[in-house]
Amino acid sequence: MITIQHREEALSRAFVQAISAKAGVNLILGGSFDYGIDGRFCWVSHIDNVYSETGFTLDFQLKSSKNIIIGDEEIKYDLQVDTYNKLVERTNTRNSTPCILILLVLPENEDDWLSQSEENLILRRCCYWLQIKGEKTCNKQTVRVVIPRQNLLTPSALEYLLKKLKRGEDLI
Repeated sequence: MITIQHREEALSRAFVQAISAKAGVNLILGGSFDYGIDGRFCWVSHIDNVYSETGFTLDFQLKSSKNIIIGDEEIKYDLQVDTYNKLVERTNTRNSTPCILILLVLPENEDDWLSQSEENLILRRCCYWLQIKGEKTCNKQTVRVVIPRQNLLTPSALEYLLKKLKRGEDLI
């Protein structure tokens, strides 16, 4: 049996795949080499009866955890320093492809993560997204990130983010 961390990662990948499929967005998940980017969303348009990628993409770093603090309006999560600094660097680098953190929040009890029947497959809880801006941290291990609960990753939210990129707007 794979480790609990790998099970969490596999569920986060499945969640992102389902969201992008429903949104009609092409998804490229990273392979075996991870240099800080786990995947890319690619906006697809239908012009003259042909579907093609538009060139507007959004990269993401994917995390999952049950060790989070849920407040009324925000989620608090302790992110590894190296991941945090890579995301800050990416945001601060002019003309780079934007990159967001996607966090799958899992129930505390592993038995509650997923259930299935002939009628449905239920992956409990949800993903939130955050574009990290600011300065790199000098912390040694983790840095607490605060994600607004309104940053729920849904098919419509994903479409909204890609449309903002297409219009040349900042994500936040």
